[in-house]
Amino acid sequence: MRIHDAISGLFFMLLGAVVLAIASGFPKMPGQDVGPAMFPGATAALLVVFGLMLVVKSRGRPFAIRGLVALGPWASSPRHIMAALSIVLGCVAYILFSNRVGFLPLTALLLLVWHLSLGVRPAFALLSAALTTLVVWGLFYKVLGVPLPWGVFKSYAF
Repeated sequence: MRIHDAISGLFFMLLGAVVLAIASGFPKMPGQDVGPAMFPGATAALLVVFGLMLVVKSRGRPFAIRGLVALGPWASSPRHIMAALSIVLGCVAYILFSNRVGFLPLTALLLLVWHLSLGVRPAFALLSAALTTLVVWGLFYKVLGVPLPWGVFKSYAF
């Protein structure tokens, strides 16, 4: 799929502005320079900057005669459509089931399904899903202190 850079840039600028507006309302942490608004605020600011860069870069390019969006040949491939659909449905499944199932098993399962749907060999997909889940869990839960849901492993929580 090809989307004109000006449209993508405007979308990212708008998204960044909305996130900045929401993050500016986050409470301050007494006695600390860094608070809960820092990470989303920095990410949103980068979205605005890079969105603006896309808009400026696309200034010299005319819009395509056939429209602003052009679908590639993958759009008629059932395998590619199912892979894209699995990502969207996986995100919805995480939102709905993460508290009951838990971060570790659900993330590993979703990553495995996504790897396989995108054509990764099964052995590598299993290894990659397991290692990626553990690294992300360790980084967010242990290093950053983000409370991730334990779900079925609640009795093992530490």
